[in-house]
Amino acid sequence: MTENTHSSILRRMTGQRATGADENPLTSSRALRLALTKAANDTVGLVLTVTSIEENVQPLDEMLAALNDSLMLIELHKDSALIGVAAFDMQLRAAILEMQTVGSLIGGPADERAATGTDKQMCEPVLENFLQALPQALHGTEFEGWLDGIGIGAQFASARAAGLVLNDQGYRTLRLSVDLGVSDRTGMILLSVPPVPHPTHGPAQPEEDVDWGTQFQAAVSDAPASLEAILHRFHIPLAQARNLAVGQMIPLPGCTVSSVRLITADGDKVAEAKLGQVGGKRAVRIESAPMPRMGELSGATMAPTEEVGLPDTLAIDSGGLMDTPMDFDVQTEEAEPFMGGADAAPDEGFPMMDMDSVSLGEDT
Repeated sequence: MTENTHSSILRRMTGQRATGADENPLTSSRALRLALTKAANDTVGLVLTVTSIEENVQPLDEMLAALNDSLMLIELHKDSALIGVAAFDMQLRAAILEMQTVGSLIGGPADERAATGTDKQMCEPVLENFLQALPQALHGTEFEGWLDGIGIGAQFASARAAGLVLNDQGYRTLRLSVDLGVSDRTGMILLSVPPVPHPTHGPAQPEEDVDWGTQFQAAVSDAPASLEAILHRFHIPLAQARNLAVGQMIPLPGCTVSSVRLITADGDKVAEAKLGQVGGKRAVRIESAPMPRMGELSGATMAPTEEVGLPDTLAIDSGGLMDTPMDFDVQTEEAEPFMGGADAAPDEGFPMMDMDSVSLGEDT
């Protein structure tokens, strides 16, 4: 025997792997096989091999329909609440009893019979050891956390009795088929417990840089606003105002189509505008304030004021003795703010008007 062959045998005997060998990843199926095999061997000395594992997620009725009357059904609890069921078939129950009574398996399969309380007590060590080993065995697999903290309860009389006390929800069922290694004897153990939802962690969303100024402006931009278009404001005695008649002319010296001011409900000036028409209706267009123009004054010199007023003598026969002054606003009817646009020429729809006087019509 060469030295290399002798070293290889020693490594196999001590369970050491050859240097550079890849580790087999632990899957949920492999973890379940190892946990059940170790639990049966450590508790009752039963050597078995897990041949297949079936997994199903079913509603309660479908899960119970797959449980026949020959199975021994045991309650599964978590935090003192009934949550599921475990099942042993007749052949696996008989194998566990034979190992505990005679120390070995008999040659032929056991006869079918109903499960008893003794069967449950004899099988409990294997089931408890199996359930205790699962949390660590399933760590890192898709079943992680599913069977953590599971304990054994009482025995169900039948599948129908189990359906009366189990919650009507989905159940994840694992059916493990085992080979008992004697005369082609096979058995089965079943666990049925509701699945545990695992939260999905998506990529972290970056925190949005909040611009409160922009958000505040966007929030108030759609708020309604009421504006009043005022062409000219002047004072007139009440006696003269009461004697105004249709067709009379009131001079407005210094007033032009560009003298319109937009006023808020609180009296604050918002902008200056130009008077015109759009679609057959009076309208105003927002414009920059006109530059002051120098000119010779004809007649009497007027004292500079903030607003241009009427001369002391109006071309109206008051016919009365009342001289109480009053505020009088000359405003446009059906005034609509007009912001202008690319489809309108600068002066389109805004013909110049002679604003030296105002004619009092029927709608004034």
